[in-house]
Amino acid sequence: MTIQAETGALLDRARKYERQGRAGEAAAAYAEAAEAMEARGDWTPAVAVRARFARALAAAGSTGEAQRVLDVLDRGAASLPGEVRAGLDAQAAHVLAAAGRTGEAARRAWAAMSGFGSLHDHKRAGAAGLHAARLIVKDAGPRGALQPLRELLARIPPGSEEYRQVAKLLADAERRPDRDHDVLVTDPGTAAWGRLAAALAVGAHLAVGNGVAWNTLADHDESGGDDRVLLERDWGITDAEGWRKQMDGLLDARNSDPAIQMVLDRRGRGTGERAWREAIVAWCRERDISEETVQEVVELSGLVLRYESRFRADGLLPPDGLVESVYGYDFGRAVNMARWGLNAGYCDAEEAEKCVLTAGHRAHQVYPSWGSFSAGYVLGRMLRFDEGGFGEWYDRSLAGHRILAEDPESPWRRMAWG
Repeated sequence: MTIQAETGALLDRARKYERQGRAGEAAAAYAEAAEAMEARGDWTPAVAVRARFARALAAAGSTGEAQRVLDVLDRGAASLPGEVRAGLDAQAAHVLAAAGRTGEAARRAWAAMSGFGSLHDHKRAGAAGLHAARLIVKDAGPRGALQPLRELLARIPPGSEEYRQVAKLLADAERRPDRDHDVLVTDPGTAAWGRLAAALAVGAHLAVGNGVAWNTLADHDESGGDDRVLLERDWGITDAEGWRKQMDGLLDARNSDPAIQMVLDRRGRGTGERAWREAIVAWCRERDISEETVQEVVELSGLVLRYESRFRADGLLPPDGLVESVYGYDFGRAVNMARWGLNAGYCDAEEAEKCVLTAGHRAHQVYPSWGSFSAGYVLGRMLRFDEGGFGEWYDRSLAGHRILAEDPESPWRRMAWG
């Protein structure tokens, strides 16, 4: 095999690793290919490969090293052909986004769009323009992004898929409330139907609350550092092993207090409050549970009744509805744990999708409808954080339920349960 053929094989391998979410291995393959090109004096194509190397490094979490590579490439950019400069801008946008420099990333993506456009490479110009649009929304917020999105849209050829997606981002920004939470966000570049989408919709409560797209796993803006911070701060997760342990607990519905489900399981349809409490006490005494704990779980049944009464008044439950399981709270969070783990680099795309599909399947086994799932999710969340206060935790969870139950664009309105 010739040296040139070996380099081509390395590039093919690097691209394959990227598609599989194996960013570290992709970076190593790109570095090896660039070194081979430089060794034989192919400096210009080596710059393009070094730029891909920087992007792969950033995706693997090595944003500092990626920026250093980018700085070296930028110093010689003025002498590069237009196509290579545009490609460098496109890769730089991803590196800067991963480093949290979103405004600069948007400007580089815009420059890439302009560069490719001047070369009549409409496909790559459109891709860079769409990336710029997403970065602009992330950097400026929906309301602040309106004018830049309008200007950007005017530069994209009408009729293209990229034009449609940027137009959708603009339309969403125009009607979106001036806040970054408790809003339904749908990624126009990702399918909003199908088996995976239906499973992702099980995690929509938290996606709506956080103002992120419910129908995608990979973060287009590559802010994996944010998810690593979130996982360490809120879950104590600092590596893939810790992520897997928490994910397994969520998928097996072991993260929430098991006493809650035990209490719910003691209630049969039509059982009165007194008979329910007696059943709880009998179950506990059969297992020699202390009187103090017995009293606590009996009181828990009273708290469940208070929430169910409020749920009926607020439309979370039908007039005669009951919550039969809080497992949905774990399954809904499992979907988001998959998203965070993927973007933090603790799992690859295949593993993340498998976890999402498992969470969706188990939710569908437990609940008969989106509404019953939502009530179970909210009750689980309230018993952990609200503790009968009916405060902000409750208000925001109710807002999320209403958005998902009532918005015509909601996946819960567009896809049948199960």
